[in-house]
Amino acid sequence: MSTLSKVLKQSELLNRLVLDRQTAEEVGRVSRLLLDSQAQTILGLSCKSGWLGGKQKSFTWEQIEAIGDDSVLVRYQDDQSSKLQSVKPVIGSEVWTDTGKKVGKILDLLFNVETGTVVNYLFSSSGWQGLMEGTYLLEPIMISSVGDKRVIVLEKAVQAPQKYTEGLSGKINQAAEFIQNDYEQSKQDFESTVKQHSQKAVDQVKNIAQATTEKAEETISQVKNKFQERKSPSSTEEDTL
Repeated sequence: MSTLSKVLKQSELLNRLVLDRQTAEEVGRVSRLLLDSQAQTILGLSCKSGWLGGKQKSFTWEQIEAIGDDSVLVRYQDDQSSKLQSVKPVIGSEVWTDTGKKVGKILDLLFNVETGTVVNYLFSSSGWQGLMEGTYLLEPIMISSVGDKRVIVLEKAVQAPQKYTEGLSGKINQAAEFIQNDYEQSKQDFESTVKQHSQKAVDQVKNIAQATTEKAEETISQVKNKFQERKSPSSTEEDTL
């Protein structure tokens, strides 16, 4: 089977177009992966077609020729569809530990598109903690048993799980940090602007004061000159007498 990527999430494959490799006709759209929960491998996939997706078809892993970005190419054979109907769904199962504690819910899985091997499950913690903390990785080897609605995992698998995606709290912290940094930067810009305007205002006042002083000195000088001009003729007449 040819592939474009090595690891893919089931959710990324859902609703992808399924085409018959031989006829290029549309067979349907991917509805779910069919999993062997004991061997932790993908057995194939099912797709839906028809009015409101009422018709279901299944394809074995061997029938899948290519998983592309936009479609899945298959070799369509009706005689292999029935053997995949009894696979237990793991996605959506509750996660319980072997000590009897409910810890969350399986949301998705990562699989190798070359081999069909499950690489990791993705689960969220129960309640508000799950909403706040995000999504975590669960190694398939840590699952000890699988039922129709629940899986039981080893306690150590969930004691310090590895985070897969950024949770809501992380996003909130990032947003808070961004807002704080933006506030500090805005504050600095404002203070700098105020200082610049204050300095300009001081310079303007100095310029106005200097211009006023120069104007006053010029006026005083003009008054003195006029006074001297008026005084000069009187002095000349006294000298003449």
